[in-house]
Amino acid sequence: MSSSSAFPFRLLLLLVAIPGLGQVTSSTAVAEWRTTRINEMSYVPLTDYAAVFSMQTAKRRKDKREIGFAGESHQLVVKTGTREAVVDGVRHWLSFPVLSSGGKAYVSLVDINSTLGPAMSPASVRQIGKVKTVVFDPGHGGHDRGGKSPYGYEKDYTLDIVKRTRRILEAKKIKVVQSRLSDSFVELYERPKMTDNYKDPIFVSIHFNSAGWKPSANGIEVYALPPLGFPTTGKAPDPILDRRPSEGNPLEPASFVLANTVHHTLLGKTGGFDRGVKRARYAVLRHSKVPSILIEGAFLTNSQEAKNIHSATWREKFAQAVADGILAYMDLANQKRLPPRAWDLGRKSTDEFVWEE
Repeated sequence: MSSSSAFPFRLLLLLVAIPGLGQVTSSTAVAEWRTTRINEMSYVPLTDYAAVFSMQTAKRRKDKREIGFAGESHQLVVKTGTREAVVDGVRHWLSFPVLSSGGKAYVSLVDINSTLGPAMSPASVRQIGKVKTVVFDPGHGGHDRGGKSPYGYEKDYTLDIVKRTRRILEAKKIKVVQSRLSDSFVELYERPKMTDNYKDPIFVSIHFNSAGWKPSANGIEVYALPPLGFPTTGKAPDPILDRRPSEGNPLEPASFVLANTVHHTLLGKTGGFDRGVKRARYAVLRHSKVPSILIEGAFLTNSQEAKNIHSATWREKFAQAVADGILAYMDLANQKRLPPRAWDLGRKSTDEFVWEE
């Protein structure tokens, strides 16, 4: 690992927002980053980033590799040598590890631009447009049964969740459509193409997770497309696949904000384990031309979560949480109202670090 002398980088970073759920102000701030070249990439001292968001170094943590920052409105905890970060109380996965050099911690400039900045200041993302339609994709269907629990198949549970969420949103006069209405199979590339037929849509694919090799695996994760050129969560950089353009790339920043907003709401409303906001090049995300996410709601292979998923009461609660997350994003897109974070909904901040998977 080598570093060279720092140089300035000017970035129009954020719209300063009033804490809580108030309207976003119109003032802007310009950060001039002192970047350092490490491993042929631009990195920023983590203390410089924290200062822009008025965060100070927090109390010392048990693991000396973990570094925390806190302020009136924001919190950030990272672990050097890993791609894991806890941003405003929920887990995120960065594109590149946080590095330690010369007694200082550094975060990549691309992670500031694509994850940390948008997570803390979602109103700064200019790709967010008006939303009038929600296109749901109940995962799997027909011959593709998806995962299996002792009680049933993923394809049936995803369709049920979508029907319940649709009912909640339509009661609020929101236009909702589905990629499938029954137990049928729709080709993956065709599912997001439905968005071409509706005005100002977002695309939300609903799934449940499986990990037969690890029955203890549990929790909620929400996926958005990675930025073009950068790796997916849990995988090393791939010089070919990472650089392959897809239809979803232009609106990737808005997709990330949608994923982050829904993830905060799901955690705050359901209490599920926080597996993080992740990045993946799933077909339904690659082929979507609108803000798009894929939700993995819980594990069919976890004994307790399998029982939850099979419970109509739990599914209604989960559907309400999905609806609330979508409504929070629509409030941001249409009314410039900041979405609630998990801690606004009564959930304690995520505090443990886990092995990336």
